[in-house]
Parts: sequence; C-alpha cells; structure tokens
Amino acid sequence: MSPCWVARCSTRPRGAIASATLGDDGSDGMLAAWQADDEPQPGAVKIDPRCIDADGDAAWASLVLAPRGTWLLFDDVAVSHAIRSVLAGPPVDVVSTFVTGDDRFVGAITAVHDDEPTRLRDDPFAAIFPTCLVRVGPGLLGRTPTPVGPMTQRYGAANPWPWDRFPEARA
Repeated sequence: MSPCWVARCSTRPRGAIASATLGDDGSDGMLAAWQADDEPQPGAVKIDPRCIDADGDAAWASLVLAPRGTWLLFDDVAVSHAIRSVLAGPPVDVVSTFVTGDDRFVGAITAVHDDEPTRLRDDPFAAIFPTCLVRVGPGLLGRTPTPVGPMTQRYGAANPWPWDRFPEARA
C-alpha cells in the first residue's frame, strides 16, 4: 500500500484525488491529497492512504506540522512515545503520521468525525511540533481501522510494520 501525498493549499488544487476546506468557511485554505506516484505539491507530506476518502464526512482535526526544514527521525523516542500515547488513548476516527523521504517525521493528523473536538486538545504529537485544531470539510478524511498490533516498528525505512496483515510467505 503506497502512501498518498497531502498538503495545505490556499485554493482547490488541480489533480487532487480528494480535498476539503479548512475552517468553517474555508478561510483557512484547503487540505488536499494526491496519489503516491503523482508529482507532489510543494510542502506535501506522505500520509497513510487509508485516511483519505473523497466521500468522507466533515471532521475536527489536530493538524501537527513541523516548521519548514525541521524534522525528526521517525524512530526518535519522542515520536515513538507520541504514537504509543495515541494508541493508549480513546479511539479516534483518523490518525496518521506525516513523513518526507522514508524516515523523516514532519507531523501528524488525528481526527474525529463528531462535533466534539475536546478529545483532540491533548494530542500527543502536539508536544513535538506546533498544532492547530481545525474543522476539515467533507470530501477528504475517511476512517482508519484501530491498530491491533505493534505498528510502531518498521522493517526497512519505507516499510511500516504491517499491523493489519502480513505478506504471503513464498517458498
């Protein structure tokens, strides 16, 4: 499963597979997603493709983004701690880290589709980089299944541990 690209834009971008307004009136711009093999928008980051749904409902999101040019290794203890904290907390509808390259953590998104954003105010990723709590309009965010396994480990820089499946063994 290849990641998608996601970026914050000022206007509705061309070629996006899904996009939604940010803020109640769209005054905070747009958040848009592209296929993994498309040329990424400047400032785009990789996101778990299961988060993207062009038919998705509106949601509240904690959008954590590193300042431009800033990143941590995905295996940094602060990132691992934030991931574990999210997994230990109440379930959310959408959660994904953002990466550039194969191993550079540059943020995260955590979202709920209900009208109660208060549980997002203590987003563990917000301890790493600045966050904003924002209303994401319909047409972008789906639902990610709740992880059931290790998921905080990788077996190669670009390969997250397959917490929901294992590839078929070949003789």
